[in-house]
Amino acid sequence: MAESSGRKDDVHPVGATILETRDGPGLWSRRYLPAVVTFVVGAALSFVAHAVLAARQSTLQRAAFERRTAEVAHAAEQGFILPVEVLASVPALFEASVEVSRSEFRVFTAGALQRRPGIYALEWLPLVPADQRAAYEAAARADGLAGFEFKEDRGDGAMVRADERPFYLPIYYMEPPNPTPLGFDVASEAPRFAPVEKAMLTGAAVASPRIRLVEDEPSIYSIAVFHPVYRIDRPTSTSAERRRTFRGVAAEVFRVAPMIERALRSVDTEGFDFALIDSAGPPELRLLYESQPGLLDGEPVPGSLTNSVAFPFADRTWALTFIAPPGFAAGSLPVAVLAIGLLLSALAGLGVGAVQTIRQLHHRVEAALKLGPYTLVEKLGEGGMGVVYKARHAMLRRPTAIKLLPPARSSEALLERFEREVQLTSELTHPNTIDIYDYGRTSDGVLYYVMEYVEGISLDRLVETHGPLEASRTVALVTQVCGALAEAHDVGLIHRDVKPANLMICVRGGIYDFVKVLDFGLVKELGEGGSDVTHPDVIMGTPLYMVPEAIQSPDSIGPPADLYALGAVAYYLLTGAPVFEGDNAIELARHHLYSEPLPPSQKTELPIPERFEVLILACLAKRPGDRPTSARALLAELESVVAQPAWTQERAREWWELHVQR
Repeated sequence: MAESSGRKDDVHPVGATILETRDGPGLWSRRYLPAVVTFVVGAALSFVAHAVLAARQSTLQRAAFERRTAEVAHAAEQGFILPVEVLASVPALFEASVEVSRSEFRVFTAGALQRRPGIYALEWLPLVPADQRAAYEAAARADGLAGFEFKEDRGDGAMVRADERPFYLPIYYMEPPNPTPLGFDVASEAPRFAPVEKAMLTGAAVASPRIRLVEDEPSIYSIAVFHPVYRIDRPTSTSAERRRTFRGVAAEVFRVAPMIERALRSVDTEGFDFALIDSAGPPELRLLYESQPGLLDGEPVPGSLTNSVAFPFADRTWALTFIAPPGFAAGSLPVAVLAIGLLLSALAGLGVGAVQTIRQLHHRVEAALKLGPYTLVEKLGEGGMGVVYKARHAMLRRPTAIKLLPPARSSEALLERFEREVQLTSELTHPNTIDIYDYGRTSDGVLYYVMEYVEGISLDRLVETHGPLEASRTVALVTQVCGALAEAHDVGLIHRDVKPANLMICVRGGIYDFVKVLDFGLVKELGEGGSDVTHPDVIMGTPLYMVPEAIQSPDSIGPPADLYALGAVAYYLLTGAPVFEGDNAIELARHHLYSEPLPPSQKTELPIPERFEVLILACLAKRPGDRPTSARALLAELESVVAQPAWTQERAREWWELHVQR
């Protein structure tokens, strides 16, 4: 209509003037005012829609930025955990032997240095009393280090023979060897000795503030980490006892830049820059790494997005500070809506266009939550292999669970591996194994698979809420899990993350206390090689349920690893406590490697059949060959265990009605 009126005015300009003069403004208002008002209303609605969508986009931008930066920070934290774990293995060498030779130290550290090229050096710094100095120096020279002596920096960078003092802490072993620092007495300088003394008194790994290696550029920073070593035959429960039994420190030096760049190779850092900050360091030493030089100089550009994610490293707190320029992950949708809304308002004179646009955009948001016939309802959890959502099928209306593996978290090889594992897992038919319904890949590369949704209680929540279980119930639950693992092992699959959080009990088909084994996202196909989901050096699993062989050679674990974890689960169900406890993952790993578990009967007042306890301790054997020969064999043994009073379906039903179905 607007175009027709315009052409008429062009053809008859004089007539239009006559009509306007003759009828005055009243006709104009009756003719055009409704259209103008409608246009104004439509335009106003368009501007409102633009503002709403702009605000929505800003929120989504912020959420996307925080999600991606959290992923980057998590990857960085995991990358820095690995060198600390490498260092934690060195004290075990000295604790296992009164004397460790230089060649033994070289052989012990060679594998770690080869697997972790970011480590600059691994060192041994013994505590040497003054009266033993000459003997240590002579022994080093006998090892082929001509002219070796304890030395110190005289202040201008030149090394001179160390002054006499009550004790020394020299760099005695160093791999790869470097003649310049070898023999340097860390005790000669208070700032260098401070972290060593802290490690000695606390019994934990301590990191230094940033340092710079002599051969590096001024902007390349390194970190030294010290781990104390004590005499194993003396108590070390107090700082005074630790000081008396202190033998020295194992030290590790690594450059920050290659370590963080290696850790972040598998995550998406495009679109923002970041800096690594040592929050515990003095102001002039806090900056450890910048993705762009001068990133933190001055104030961020207005409109930039910033986020800081802190994580622990040894005894310090580090933080990754992220900065994204204005327009990070911005789209053109709000501007497009405004233009479309104004155009529709001008052409139609109605605000319906703008309202319809808003409705269409609302549908787009809903469509973004769809995967084929499935609609995502709520987020259930997140793990090492993806995010799990509760979903609903459009036609069947049954609840399902969908696991997503975003491409930003993985390489193409990992996506192919994930897809193959879904196919293998879907072939499992044991009733206690989670059922796989469907899988696929979205247009933007997100791999997903659909599994049954279990409405129940995880075993860790069960024990946390209701305390340890009686033996008969534990036998019933563990037997079901063992059956599911037996089928998986028969077809060549290892679960690798058996733990209470991945085991749920529910009511299924009128059967109470029915177990479902979840999260085969870490399964490994037997007979594979380099196609493992992780790098061979990466330890998979949960520290409380970590198997010894996963710590020593994570690329060679087999079905006995699942039996070890199952034994740890049974131990937890009976006692309400894990097999081993520790302040950190390193301490737990050491227990799994070297400590013998207490029999569960010594940690609970509930009776435990002797045969069942023997089976649990057999599963927890350090050597895989000392555990039950297979899940099938263990299943047969479990089925022969008799525990009283028996856990019957009647007792299970009464428990569920009392505690869950009230």
